[in-house]
Amino acid sequence: MKDTAHPKVKSYTDKRSGKPRYLVRYRQANGRQTTKRGFTTKRDAEAWLTDTESAKRRGEYVTVSAGRARIGDLAQPWLDGKAVRVKPSTWAALDTAYRVHVEPHWADVAVSQVLTSDVQAWVRELSAGKSATVVIRAHGVLAGVLETAVRDRRIVANPARGVELPRKVRRPSRYLSHIEVERVARSSRHPALVYLLAYGGLRWGEATALRGTQVDRARGRVRIDETVVWVRGKPVIGPPKTHERRTVALPRFVVEQLPDTGPGLLFPGVRGKYMTAPTKAGHAADGSPLVTRWWEAALQQAELPYMPPHDLRHTAASLAVQSGASVKVVQRMLGHASAAMTLDVYADLFDSDLDEVAESLQARRDHDLSTSVPDSPPALGMLRVVR
Repeated sequence: MKDTAHPKVKSYTDKRSGKPRYLVRYRQANGRQTTKRGFTTKRDAEAWLTDTESAKRRGEYVTVSAGRARIGDLAQPWLDGKAVRVKPSTWAALDTAYRVHVEPHWADVAVSQVLTSDVQAWVRELSAGKSATVVIRAHGVLAGVLETAVRDRRIVANPARGVELPRKVRRPSRYLSHIEVERVARSSRHPALVYLLAYGGLRWGEATALRGTQVDRARGRVRIDETVVWVRGKPVIGPPKTHERRTVALPRFVVEQLPDTGPGLLFPGVRGKYMTAPTKAGHAADGSPLVTRWWEAALQQAELPYMPPHDLRHTAASLAVQSGASVKVVQRMLGHASAAMTLDVYADLFDSDLDEVAESLQARRDHDLSTSVPDSPPALGMLRVVR
């Protein structure tokens, strides 16, 4: 082996071909010394060394061996890390997305072999048969695993970023009137629960986790401390969706409907357990209706088309706005993270506010022009352009 002008670049003779080749001695990011062989010219070897040293200084250096890690090897540690931060129901959704959609396609693929074009093709294939929500969640899992690979310096950049994703199309909200709520409640097996959802705006899990001790009958309020979510058939108790506990004011007639259960659940399900969300056209194996069909039956008796129980939350927002509630009040009632989120979801409920603003502007203009502006308009040359 002969020395060259560069102390880290050495020449040698390839034993198989007998031709001269060059190798580079360098240190990896962890400080371990290693070599890279096979360069046909000294210039190529020095250029590679220069690029590698620059990449190390920028924090972008990755080794070939690190990039051989498979997505399947990195996915479980990523999921385990998510379990520390997200709610059990969210974690279960991420785990399912990985097992059903990501693992079959990507588990055996090395992170260094993932191309953005391949991710885009996979997203397009998923979108052909799955909803936008499912596709976006599955892509998010893959992107999250690859982001870990970037931080671990297995790859330089995340090939899942910048991929075009399907757009979520929000289903139009259904709003019931006071009369329609009354018809549904009177037709229902659980009228107090219908009133609570329609006038308090609680989420299903928040309402079914309520206990009698959380009802302040003197002030007409309920305290939302926790929610129940069902994860793979088992109830899991946790804080409300936005982690913000809140108090909701209720009309007097709703409070009077709520049972006095002390520390017990206000709305217990089968055998005193948490009540599960009602389903549409649920039937047992023998064809008999399930107890969870009570909601659909109430709607049918009230002569209303089917709507999920969550739409009673939308109804609560609508009825509150009709009563003059501001965006901030509706936000607090529903437990949204911000007023901006409330406006984003319920912008259509505030259309009348736009009309009032337009009418107010018109009235103010008419008043000001009638009292301070001459009848004849100024000559065009007299107008001053303000830049």
